[in-house]
Amino acid sequence: MLAWLDKIKQGFTWSYQGGVHPATHKQNINCGKPKTLAPPRHVVIPVQQHIGSAGKLVVEPGQRVKKGQALTQSQFFQAPPVHASLAGTIVAIEPRVSAHPSALPELSVVIEVDQQQQDCAYLKPLTEQELTPELICQRVHQAGITGMGGAGFPTALKITPNKELDVLIINGAECEPYITADDCLMRNYAEELLRGVSLLQTALQPKLTIIAVEDDKPEALKALREASDETVIVRNIPTKYPSGGEKQLIQILTGKEVGAKQLPIDMGILVHNVGTAYAIHRAVDHGEPLISRIVTLAGERLSQAANYWMSIGTSVADIIDEQAAHASEGPVIMGGSMMGFMLPSTQAPVIKTTNCLILNKPQPTVQESPCIRCGECAQACPMGLLPQQLYWFAKGDELNKAREYKIMDCIECGACAFVCPSNISLVEYYRTAKAKIKSEDQAKQEAELAKQRFDARQARLEKDKAERKAKHQEAALRRQSQAQASSEADKPDPVAAALARVKQAKQAAPAAKQTDSGEWVPDNQEAIAAREARKAQRRAKLAAEDQGPSDEAASSSSNPAVAAAIARAKAKKAQAEQEPSASETKPAGSSNPAVAAAIARAKAKKAQAEQEPSASETKPASSSNPAVAAAIARAKAKKAQAEQAAEASAAQDKAAELAEQTPKRPNSAAVSAAIAKAKAKKAEQEQSADLEPKVKPEDTPKKPKSAAVAAAIAKAKAKKAQAEQATSDEQDASESANSGSTTEAAPKKAKSAAVAAAIAKAKAKKAAEQQRQEKPLDDQ
Repeated sequence: MLAWLDKIKQGFTWSYQGGVHPATHKQNINCGKPKTLAPPRHVVIPVQQHIGSAGKLVVEPGQRVKKGQALTQSQFFQAPPVHASLAGTIVAIEPRVSAHPSALPELSVVIEVDQQQQDCAYLKPLTEQELTPELICQRVHQAGITGMGGAGFPTALKITPNKELDVLIINGAECEPYITADDCLMRNYAEELLRGVSLLQTALQPKLTIIAVEDDKPEALKALREASDETVIVRNIPTKYPSGGEKQLIQILTGKEVGAKQLPIDMGILVHNVGTAYAIHRAVDHGEPLISRIVTLAGERLSQAANYWMSIGTSVADIIDEQAAHASEGPVIMGGSMMGFMLPSTQAPVIKTTNCLILNKPQPTVQESPCIRCGECAQACPMGLLPQQLYWFAKGDELNKAREYKIMDCIECGACAFVCPSNISLVEYYRTAKAKIKSEDQAKQEAELAKQRFDARQARLEKDKAERKAKHQEAALRRQSQAQASSEADKPDPVAAALARVKQAKQAAPAAKQTDSGEWVPDNQEAIAAREARKAQRRAKLAAEDQGPSDEAASSSSNPAVAAAIARAKAKKAQAEQEPSASETKPAGSSNPAVAAAIARAKAKKAQAEQEPSASETKPASSSNPAVAAAIARAKAKKAQAEQAAEASAAQDKAAELAEQTPKRPNSAAVSAAIAKAKAKKAEQEQSADLEPKVKPEDTPKKPKSAAVAAAIAKAKAKKAQAEQATSDEQDASESANSGSTTEAAPKKAKSAAVAAAIAKAKAKKAAEQQRQEKPLDDQ
């Protein structure tokens, strides 16, 4: 056995931090045999009077119930049932005022009590052979027994034999002022109480059992020691508040301190109240459920404070009417003066955890003062907390910081408020903050459960989807296999089909021939011939599109060279016609006289190029005299010079005429005329320079051999001129054919220079007109 158990047997006791010594107010309370109050007219039984969940209702309004009949049922130990404390008829199942500081309504069963008939519906008592841990635990649950020290924890869930137990402690300390219910029970029902302890020992099999009683209860200590045996240790402990707290009592008796998030059972220790042990005895040996309990009725408004057996569900108002003469003269406190709370309504019922009702006269209201940070509360706290900091956090709704400072470890003993010099109701602030924290935790838990349900649903849907997809694929494969099996006889062999395709491709391939080197190559002569034929057809088609309907005469010529020359001449003519037409279609395209002069110069060059072959046409090119050729060249140059001079003079006259017509801008017209004249003169000089090396008659007498060379050059020029003349003739012939007169070709050639001069004059006129139109814009 462990050493600390030996110390406990030897009588060692320990102490705990903090604690206070308030006035007990127990001297004038009668602790004799408790009396039973007369049955009230109605009892209101809440369906949940414990920590945990409520059971399922098995009754309905209008139903008659017996005393001890179950009103709710549940198979789970965390939801012990509630029973009818008195026989009668259920008149309502509705929310009624709760025995709570908030007085919030909670679902309750309202029974109209039958004053004459009080039939019972108790459970069958267990025999000695049935006293097994499992059956004892089951009977405790069926009887609806919960912790009667004030917490209300389900006893069946607490005594489930699932772990080895070292110490079983029966709490009879009852340290709070005014409360003497446990003292009265230990004095008057010691043997029954010890029978309940024995049943707990049978269910839990502890190594050591201790009954703890404060030393201010000598009569209870005496009664228990006389009724107990060697299996139970009755230990008196110092009177100090709150020695009756579970963690404080464990520390006093064993020297072990229970952690913040630790349960006593984790340390091999279990604590039960003496009232719970007595209720277990009644349930196992008599089959009586928890339908009544001893309640201390004390206070200044009572003629005699005493303890009474009270039926669960009796309203506080009925008790006051029967025992107190002045019911409306003061408040009613349920519980002790330290941990109790003031009832907002006297319609609240007595429940399983009610152990005291205090009816004092009204006291003068004490105003709270600001906290002076004296630290008295910290010294009095038995849990080693910082009540001062918790007060600020609770008052400011700083719940996270309150959590960090272990507000949930507060046992709400009220020691801090008892010693506070500022009269601050610290416990009320703590209760409010703890309620908010519990509400947040519950919301988070519900959200987490909802998320888990959602995730489970999504997983289920995905699984169903995958199963459906697998079924569809399996069905598709089955249908495909059936189709293949049905058509397998008619379907050809895929290998044979592939070989047939290869053979067909070989047959469709072109024939091959063997070269001189012995290599076999494809014979593509037919394909090449067909390709060449297609190319010839495309060329013919393109030529026909380019020539058009006007080329019929040229295409009918028997000489291919002539036809080609005619085609080239047509293309050159079309290009020449496009240039002036493009410039004429956009008369306002350029307002610069230099552009007009450039166009005139281009026209002059074109006219000179057209005049050269016509001049060579007048003289036979077959002349063999170089002097004649030189004379012809000089004549051509003179003629071209004269024509250029005529064109320049005409352009100058036209510019002067335009200047006279636009008196507002004489300078612009004069400038345009001067530019045109300069451009014409420059063109004349370029033409003279081009003709000068061709005609040099003075070289003939000086150098006979040079004359022969010149003659050869002249002959070549004559041939070239002849060819160009032929091209020009063909072009003129085509133009004459289009115009309907073939005899006008020569006059048109002669007039080409005049046409160029006319175009130059038109351009100058156009430039002057544009300048006149732009003048108003410049003046602005």
